[in-house]
Amino acid sequence: METLQSFLTLLIPLLIIMDPFGNLPLFLLFTAQNSEAEQRRMAAVAAGAAGLILLFFALSGDVILRFFNISLPAFQLAGGFIFFIYALQMLQILPVGLKSTTEEEQEGVAKENIALVPLATPMLAGPGAITAVLVWKQQPASAGIAELVLAILLSCLASYAVFFLGERISRLLGVSGIKVITRLMGLLLAVIAVQFMVNGLKQIW
Repeated sequence: METLQSFLTLLIPLLIIMDPFGNLPLFLLFTAQNSEAEQRRMAAVAAGAAGLILLFFALSGDVILRFFNISLPAFQLAGGFIFFIYALQMLQILPVGLKSTTEEEQEGVAKENIALVPLATPMLAGPGAITAVLVWKQQPASAGIAELVLAILLSCLASYAVFFLGERISRLLGVSGIKVITRLMGLLLAVIAVQFMVNGLKQIW
């Protein structure tokens, strides 16, 4: 039971940070001129590439942090701050622009293949998701590396499923429904962000 709880504390926040529902309108916009088969292929490539990026940081995070001599509390505070900004954007309190800039979104509309940029990164595997993976990798009380890898894979699979069923989800929920889900996730992410910063301050004190 404790292992399951630790696993869910990895999976749920990571899925919220990757925010496939919030990214769905952009995915549909970027792929509006593509066939259904091309949309599915782009969704698969984007989810797969995002997974590889996050797995890279999950497996090499120790080396990166030691190289730059970064402590866990510093990363927790920075990560919590980034998550809180994400949450404010999901709640539409701040304008969107941390995951992807307006220029990247406009380029995505014009590009023939948007699977890698901006979809895989920075939209799915952006600064927030990478920071979360690095922090969880360093926490002694967190789930093991196997659970972290599984959380990454399941989050990417869920993102692929949302994009794969994008047209149906969009018709079912509509713009308002997607915004409601995004705001609820943003509220939960805000709480997670504050907890990250509290944990970092506790270790410093």
